Amino acid sequence: MKLPEINLTDVITLIIQEIAHRSETFAHIDVHRVLVCLASNRSNSRGGTFGKLVPLRFKDGAETVRYRGRLYAMPRLNYGGLEQRYLIYFYHPRFFDLPPLEKLKVVFHELYHISPDFNGDVRRMGKRKSLHGGLRERFDELFEEEVREFYAYIKKTPYMKFLNMNARALNASFEKIGARRMKMPKPVVVS
Repeated sequence: MKLPEINLTDVITLIIQEIAHRSETFAHIDVHRVLVCLASNRSNSRGGTFGKLVPLRFKDGAETVRYRGRLYAMPRLNYGGLEQRYLIYFYHPRFFDLPPLEKLKVVFHELYHISPDFNGDVRRMGKRKSLHGGLRERFDELFEEEVREFYAYIKKTPYMKFLNMNARALNASFEKIGARRMKMPKPVVVS
């Protein structure tokens, strides 16, 4: 018998809230200002994108940036009465078809991109290749211990049932599957 419904983005938001509460590295994250969304990705090829962080400010939290003589701003996004600082997209079905530990690695990876100042900018890793530093593998090593500790914790919670489900199992388990969807915002020219 199927359960009535689930909202995928709400459950992921709750997991992110647990991460921010339990991990010192992510304690600066205000979950109420990080909006989790779902994006579609039907490709079954290896590699590719499972998640994406979209910062809603520019370097050092600046609201505008000048590029090629034009002034740009990110659209302001309010949700729940609060101006959002970040959007995180998880790609369906690819993200959901990962094993539980790999799903958590993707979530931690996207969260680690959030600036320690939580100012709407990304964490800068250096002058060149500022998002990941020299190698992506080394980037993921920066929070590897926290992923392992959190995985040990979450295995004992009801969230594990959700993390164990792939896209097909979710469809088989719930009558209705909801999720927040939103077009990815892009910088716009301001006068």
